[in-house]
Amino acid sequence: MADGVIDLKKQLRELKAHEKLAGFTGFGLDLGDGGPAKEGVLKIAEFVRPDQSGYLTLTFQTDPDPEPARREALVAVFDRFARFAQAADAATGQARFGQGFEYLMVVSEGLVDGDAWYLVDFDIYYKKLEGRLQTLIETAILPGLAGVLPVTFEPVNWWEGGA
Repeated sequence: MADGVIDLKKQLRELKAHEKLAGFTGFGLDLGDGGPAKEGVLKIAEFVRPDQSGYLTLTFQTDPDPEPARREALVAVFDRFARFAQAADAATGQARFGQGFEYLMVVSEGLVDGDAWYLVDFDIYYKKLEGRLQTLIETAILPGLAGVLPVTFEPVNWWEGGA
């Protein structure tokens, strides 16, 4: 890499290395094609700053599906969510994702033929996060996601000491 060039993926990996895994849940995603729900796992991690603010990283992980139409439908669902995230301001974000919401950032590398997994990460930033993880996830974030994505969630499996 040439001098002066910033490797954003490397910087993001370094930041993510300090997140604390908190739990996971299974999900079913309706692709809108009349077929079965696309099943996967949602990983939940948190990073709390010294001032008690911080962010939650939610990672949707599923297989990409061998059928091209279902792959396109999967990508389209998350593309629509990314557009919602870009438009979410403090008022709409707090209504969906709880008090103290600041902003939402979706990170997806897309889907390339041959990928073993389809991953979509997104971070939800809060003015105060410390001590609120389980309540935010169970009473605001998962219901909020179900309001903007065609998704259903299983009960959260909290990582030992994570909730």
